[in-house]
Amino acid sequence: MEMRSFPEYGHYLLIEPDLELYYEDKGEGDPLLMIPGITMTTEVFARQFEYFSKKRRVITLDPRSQGRSSKVLHGNNYAQHGRDLNALIQALDLKNICLLGWSTGNFDVWSYIDQFGFSRVKQVVAIDMSPKPLSQEPGDWIEISYEDMPAVFLDLLSSAKGQREFFAGYTRDVMLENPSDEEVSKIVDLTCMSPVHILHTLFANVLVCDYRGVTKKIEETVPSLMFIAKHWADVAEPYMKRHFPKTQTVVMGGHMMFYEYATEWNRIVEEFLRD
Repeated sequence: MEMRSFPEYGHYLLIEPDLELYYEDKGEGDPLLMIPGITMTTEVFARQFEYFSKKRRVITLDPRSQGRSSKVLHGNNYAQHGRDLNALIQALDLKNICLLGWSTGNFDVWSYIDQFGFSRVKQVVAIDMSPKPLSQEPGDWIEISYEDMPAVFLDLLSSAKGQREFFAGYTRDVMLENPSDEEVSKIVDLTCMSPVHILHTLFANVLVCDYRGVTKKIEETVPSLMFIAKHWADVAEPYMKRHFPKTQTVVMGGHMMFYEYATEWNRIVEEFLRD
C-alpha cells in the first residue's frame, strides 16, 4: 500500500510559539507545493512525492491541527491557513511555485493567493473542489446541500465515532472507486489524527468560503488546471467551463483520483507543468 510518509525528508517549521508545521521536502528545481484536504496529511501524496521529486523540488505539508503539525484551538480556518502557507513559502524562499491543493487544500491555495498575490506563483493545480461549496443557485457545483447539513453536523461530526463513520463512508462512496478495507482503514486513521472539534470547525468554515473571485484571477494570471471526479462531473465540468473557461479541466476517478490512478494523473500534471 503506497500511502505513507517520508520522515527522512520531514521537517518542522515554528511559525507561532505553540505551533509547528510539519512538511516534507525533496528534490531540486522549481517547487511543486502540495496541500492535502480537511484533516488529511502528507501521506496521501506519497505517489506524487516519489514521482515528481525525481524531476523537481516537491514539498507537502500538514496544515495546522492536521497530521504531525501542532494541534491548536486557534486559527483553524482557511484565511489563517493561507497565512501559514505564506510563512512556509517565505521561510523556504520558494519561487516559481506550482501550488497544488486537493479538496479543501484548495482553500489554503486560494486564500494564500487572495492575501499575497502571484509574485511567487507560476502555476496552480486544483483537485476536485468548488470555489463556493454552498449555494442555492441552479447549476452551481456545491459540496453539500442545505438539506443535508443538519445530519452531517448533528450526527456525523459531533463525536469521534461519527468522525470515523463519516470518513469510512466517504472513502467508499466518494474518495475511491474501488477501495480495499486496508485503504479505508488507513484513510480513517489519517483523518482522525485531528480531533473531531477541529474537523467540525474546518467544515463549518468551508461552507462560508467563496473564492470565485480569486479563482477567476488565477486563470487570468497563470496557467491553471482543475481535476474533477466522475461522480459530479455532469454538474462540475459545465460549471467550470461556464465560469472559468480558461482553466483546463480533466475528469477522472473519484475524489482521490491522484492516488487511485496515479500513473495517468502524474502524466497529466507533468505535461501541464512542462507546457
